[in-house]
Amino acid sequence: RQSRMIRPHASKEMPVTLAEELAQLHELQKVDYQIYQREQTLKALDTGDALKQHAIDVMKRHDTSAAALHKVEAEQRDAELALKSLEGKKAAVHQKLYGGKVTNPKELGDLEKDEVMLAGQVGHQEEVLLELMDRTEAAQTQESALAEELEKAKRKWKETVAHSQSEAARLQKELAVLRPERERLAAVVEKPLYRRYDEIRKAREGIGLAVTDNDMCSVCHMKLTPQTLIELREGEDLTFCDNCGRILARQKKESS
Repeated sequence: RQSRMIRPHASKEMPVTLAEELAQLHELQKVDYQIYQREQTLKALDTGDALKQHAIDVMKRHDTSAAALHKVEAEQRDAELALKSLEGKKAAVHQKLYGGKVTNPKELGDLEKDEVMLAGQVGHQEEVLLELMDRTEAAQTQESALAEELEKAKRKWKETVAHSQSEAARLQKELAVLRPERERLAAVVEKPLYRRYDEIRKAREGIGLAVTDNDMCSVCHMKLTPQTLIELREGEDLTFCDNCGRILARQKKESS
C-alpha cells in the first residue's frame, strides 16, 4: 500500500498508511457525529415561544371573559336592587290600601291602580333578573373554563422552558467534553485528508466518512459497485461512495 505523510506531531518520520489514516479519521468521525447530534438537538429544543404566545392569547380571552362577567354581575346587582325597591313600593301601597287609614273612594281607587301597576313592574323586573341570572351563570362557566385553560397553558409553557433549559445544560456539558477530544483527534489526521473529510461532513449531515457493510455504504445503504470495492480493497487512494460521495473505509473485520 502507498505510504502517506507522517503525522504533524510525530517525533520520528514514521510513514502512516492510508488504512491507518482512515482508522484515525473513523475515530474522529465518531466524535464528530456525537457533536453533530447534540448540536442538532440543541437547535431543536423548544424555546417555549409558541407556548408563551398561546398562554398570552388565552390570558387575553380570559380577561375579556372576566370583564364580561363583572359587567353582567353588576347588572344583576342593579336589577336586584331595582326589584327590591319596587317590591317595597308595592308593599307600601298595599299597606295603605288595606290598612284602614284611607277611606276616600277616589284615593282607594288610585291606590288600587298603583298596586296593579307596581305588580306589573315587579313581574317585569323579575323576568329581567332571571335573564341576568342566566347570563351570569353562563359568564361564570366561560370564565372558569378559560381560567383553567390559562392555568394549563402557563404550566405547560413553564414546564417546557424548564425542560429545555435542563436539556441544554446537559448537552452543553457533554459538548464541553467532546470538543476538546475532537481537537485532539483532528490534530493527528493528515491536513489534506482532514480538509476533504470536513468539507463532505458539513455537506452531508455531519457524516463525512462511511464504512462498508456487506458491500454497502453504512450511511446511505446503497450497494457499492464492484469497481469501487476493488479500489477500496487495494487501498492505494481514497475511495468514495458511488451514491452519497462520502469517503469509504473498510470494516476492521474485513480481510485483506
